[in-house]
Amino acid sequence: MAHGKDPLRAADVRERNEKIVLRLIHTEGERGLSQSEAVIATGLKAPTIFRIFSSLEAAGFIELLPPPPPGPALVTASAAAGLHAKLERKGRRPSAYIARRSALSLIGVEFWAERVSIGVFDFQNGELYSKVLPLARGMDAEGVCALIGDLVDAAIAELRLDRAKVLGLGLGAPGQVNVRTRTVSFYSRIPGLVDFPIASRLDERLGLPVTIHNNCSVIALSEFRYGGLGASGSMFMFLLRSGVNGAFVDSGRIYLTSEGTTIETGHIPVAVDGAACSCGARGCLEAYITALDKKNLDEGGLLFESLGPDLAPGQGLELGQRRAEAEAVLGEAATYLAQAVRTACRLFSPHSFLFVAASVTVAQALARLVRERVDSEVSGFDRVCPEFHARAYDPILAQRGAAALVLDAFLG
Repeated sequence: MAHGKDPLRAADVRERNEKIVLRLIHTEGERGLSQSEAVIATGLKAPTIFRIFSSLEAAGFIELLPPPPPGPALVTASAAAGLHAKLERKGRRPSAYIARRSALSLIGVEFWAERVSIGVFDFQNGELYSKVLPLARGMDAEGVCALIGDLVDAAIAELRLDRAKVLGLGLGAPGQVNVRTRTVSFYSRIPGLVDFPIASRLDERLGLPVTIHNNCSVIALSEFRYGGLGASGSMFMFLLRSGVNGAFVDSGRIYLTSEGTTIETGHIPVAVDGAACSCGARGCLEAYITALDKKNLDEGGLLFESLGPDLAPGQGLELGQRRAEAEAVLGEAATYLAQAVRTACRLFSPHSFLFVAASVTVAQALARLVRERVDSEVSGFDRVCPEFHARAYDPILAQRGAAALVLDAFLG
């Protein structure tokens, strides 16, 4: 008896096993995966793996990895025959399969108050299309939703994609996102973006499944998976753009609260009864950081974007003065960010921190200055010193992270 629940059907088991194997093949990328390797990785019997590979190949999800092109003939035929026999005796890697690029397409959209970014990728994460547009000042939630729908339709039409092969849309939205209800719970910079069901609206408009997460979270996920930082285990990322936010990725998964909402690092209190914040509270990290670059932000720039050139190496009294002034501003920001880093360490114990800003120069300076302040105040809880990394915001990486939401939902 299943005690009130439907028993697990054989079809469900087959589908689950196929998704497990397909994820393994997809993860291996261009290296591919052989059937014998899949047997070892999954513990499934060889005949079962054979049937799964045959089924996935027949459905067009995978294909045989093509052999490498022949090299120049540097040995005689008899020597080559001897080498071939030697390799046969030693054993070669069995035929490997890879995910078929044209099997499916994935769309990723990431937006915030200033810009919207869309990318289309093939089934191996290869970039097919990318576009970044400014968001009109004052555009409300309904307008943003309509614009995203138009951009997705335009991309599908321009690439002449078969809509039946578009796996879905991954959406990185600003503010606090409830992943379970697929809504934006609260974002103060776009009117009407409060408990807004943007995912279901786009479902209906596009006829595609929509997976939603916070934009900072999808950037963190993409940096962790595809950014080439060498980060492993867990990573906490701070994103400085028109505001401040953070996300925690643990073993390749984005951390959510018990309510299914994304964390709001930008609204960690760093001062009791401090400066007023756009969220309605006082003393938030974001209120103090954005106050340091208010003029630039009011003009549509990114946080500390204008300070990048002043941090460049060079000689001269004027340049040295500008560098000192830029370092002073970032030093004050680093004081507040160091408080947030200590909080993140106490709550999550990440193996590394990543700072993403308008330019790598600004991100590197912030990472260095925050690290200095964190190191200057070590408590008995600080047993392991995390790594600090810095990157410039990359819209394509953000698009890829949003598209990865679709892939994760599909592969389980």
